[in-house]
Amino acid sequence: NNAHDIFDSNELLVRFDDTITLENKTICLVGRYPYWTETRRFLTHLHLLSGSSSDIPLERNISHLLLSVPLPKPGGQCVLVPFSTMKDPMALLMPPLKDLPLVDLGYQRIFAALDVPTVVTIVLGFLCLEKKVILISTRQSLLLDCCELL
Repeated sequence: NNAHDIFDSNELLVRFDDTITLENKTICLVGRYPYWTETRRFLTHLHLLSGSSSDIPLERNISHLLLSVPLPKPGGQCVLVPFSTMKDPMALLMPPLKDLPLVDLGYQRIFAALDVPTVVTIVLGFLCLEKKVILISTRQSLLLDCCELL
């Protein structure tokens, strides 16, 4: 009986090698430049690739973006990165050094969530006076966008 158990466990190990397992993956891109919109488009591109029969692994696409694509110089030309899954390429642009910082988000998101008097109160009444502000939302992506835009 003991030898039978060992045979069964070895047989299971052989079968395990032939088994295909599917796992969820989470990808988080962290960078020092606020390319929010373009980063979302890149993640959408990766999501579309994950469901396709591409021979190129997702990690290769990520390493290409992070290691091979140059960052644009402030005030310089736009760097375009084509996507095979999308019509429009990824466009990376840096404003000149003396301009306001890059804001790669649309202000319509903050004004859809907050009314104009509230935004003015937060900016002029708290942020300009360097007061602490706490924003709470059940939608994390909206919270991130509002914090960046303020």
